[in-house]
Amino acid sequence: MTGNPKEKTAMFDRLVGACMAVLLASIAIYCAAQIIQSIWPILVVITGVIALAWIAIIVIRIWRSRRF
Repeated sequence: MTGNPKEKTAMFDRLVGACMAVLLASIAIYCAAQIIQSIWPILVVITGVIALAWIAIIVIRIWRSRRF
């Protein structure tokens, strides 16, 4: 495989660039997962409170519509 040394260098540079992109992407995904993991309990509580309030509103509306 004889070829131009500049072509080999360019291919190596692209390979290194691709490896760095994969490394940075994996670091970004790891950081995002850590952030979600740290705020997960708060999100669950907020979602639960909103769901309970929504259910209470629906039950009250149904109860009032049958009562009157």
